[in-house]
Amino acid sequence: MMYSIGEMIHKVKISRRTLHYYDEIGLLKPTVSRENGYRYYDDQAIIKLQTILSLKSMDYTLEQIKALFDDQIPAAEPDADPWVPLLQAQIEQASKKIDDLKRKQFILRGVLQTIEMSGQRNDEHVFNIIERIDGPHFVNNEIPATFPADVFTEEEIDALRELPLIGSEDPRLLTALELIKKTRKCMRADEDAPLVEDLAEQWKASISSWFHGDEELQSKYFRFIDAASQESPLIYGMDEEVVRYIDRIMDHSTNRGGDKEHESGKRIG
Repeated sequence: MMYSIGEMIHKVKISRRTLHYYDEIGLLKPTVSRENGYRYYDDQAIIKLQTILSLKSMDYTLEQIKALFDDQIPAAEPDADPWVPLLQAQIEQASKKIDDLKRKQFILRGVLQTIEMSGQRNDEHVFNIIERIDGPHFVNNEIPATFPADVFTEEEIDALRELPLIGSEDPRLLTALELIKKTRKCMRADEDAPLVEDLAEQWKASISSWFHGDEELQSKYFRFIDAASQESPLIYGMDEEVVRYIDRIMDHSTNRGGDKEHESGKRIG
């Protein structure tokens, strides 16, 4: 069946000017062009137009769409519907767009979380995390952490890869961000204050959950972080004062708990 430009405009809700432009750039030629200026499009042209409009809705440029038609979309198999390879191409391009958007989400979340960790925007930290995130290859739309094999065993590295990633939507990371905000508010309070004691216990429980209760690996990991951070911070947004305060209240809470157990033992004895 053949369609005139008027019928195309009515059926597809596209302007006459757009159809003429697609013809000019060689993206969609009329199936038939008469000497009197009338142009007609067949079913395959309709299918191609649908594909063009679909890809445009995904923010592909006309140049990119033309390149897809010229080089990447295979012809339909004999006796197969010609729309099949075009639909497959649209699905593939949509998948690429989804991956690109997820990667952008990861980058934006990473910058946002860095700002939340620092309590204010720090240009150096923001630029550093953008450089780190935008450079390496993504795996499942995230950039997995890497750990030196000369420091950690294979089993330890497998466990460390499960740590929450900056830029992810890991609920453990969101919990840590909330704890950082609480920490900043408590940093002038007495270490024996109940709210500080409660904060320390929350930190201990949160960090322990990251390592599934493996205290040896937890200690080894933070020793590695401390040593490596002497040259360059591995956790962007976490300033030295906050890190040391968290260490101090956790140590104080642990020692205080040990003192209580010791005193309790003496009373029982």
